[in-house]
Amino acid sequence: MQEIQAELDATTARIEDLRSREDALQQRIAQTSARIELLQKKKRRMMGRVIEAAQELYKSGTLSTLEVLITSEDFGDLATHVELLSQVSERDQDAFVRFARTQQELAALEDVLEDSSEELSATRSALADEAERLQSQFASTEDRYERLLAAAAAARRAAPQPATGSAPPQPAFAARPTGNMACPVAGRVSFSDTWGAPRSGGRTHQGVDMMAGYGTPVAAIVTGTITYAGYGPSAGNWQILTGDNGNQYWYMHNQSNLVTGGRVTVGQQIATVGDTGNATGIPHLHFEYHPGGGAAVNPTPLVSSVC
Repeated sequence: MQEIQAELDATTARIEDLRSREDALQQRIAQTSARIELLQKKKRRMMGRVIEAAQELYKSGTLSTLEVLITSEDFGDLATHVELLSQVSERDQDAFVRFARTQQELAALEDVLEDSSEELSATRSALADEAERLQSQFASTEDRYERLLAAAAAARRAAPQPATGSAPPQPAFAARPTGNMACPVAGRVSFSDTWGAPRSGGRTHQGVDMMAGYGTPVAAIVTGTITYAGYGPSAGNWQILTGDNGNQYWYMHNQSNLVTGGRVTVGQQIATVGDTGNATGIPHLHFEYHPGGGAAVNPTPLVSSVC
């Protein structure tokens, strides 16, 4: 099983790298597009002065100078004709030079935008392939994983029971707790530390993405109360579990929220893994840890200790 887990983790790592690359490219495209729009507005504002200067050159009969100025491909080309610029007023020189510089930057940015768009398309294609590969890997290991869980459960039932007292009633489904906590994903799971990784809109990642097969049970990490369950454009179906320990645990992108309020016990199923919100095509649980109900902290060490 270690070999299988290593394969899952390797695919997960590739997915996370591609997602970070996708977000970085989206930011670059947004910034480049904004700069192009700004320069185009600047170019339109300068156009009047450039046309006015060109008309003055035409009226003065300095046609050779005008031809060089309007046919120069970039600022470097224009600068080679400094002797012709001497025939133009200082004000007109400034207009032509600034216009040429703007043209040059626009051309360069348009090349960057085209290259970035092509790279983004290729990155998204590779991401879709890796996500499909990961789901296939989860599906191929599910039967083996369920058999191991069944064997472990049978071994626990066969173990000697205490002479006094009785075990508390268990919910219809429960993950096997580790102490007073359980893994938030009650099934085969793969994740890596992506805390602080770039995300779209200039955000940084504030949780851990726990990759799992679509529909895998999502479990209460601690005993507590579901204090929120709803839907958000980015989070999709999500829940907040407020533990009896005072900490909050956020579950996002659920396929469905099976518990929408009230008390839950550690290991109890509360949802299923999905890809709702902005996780389309990559089923996973985005899990956040908010000590004391405050700001999020890196949850990777926490889930690593119980999963």
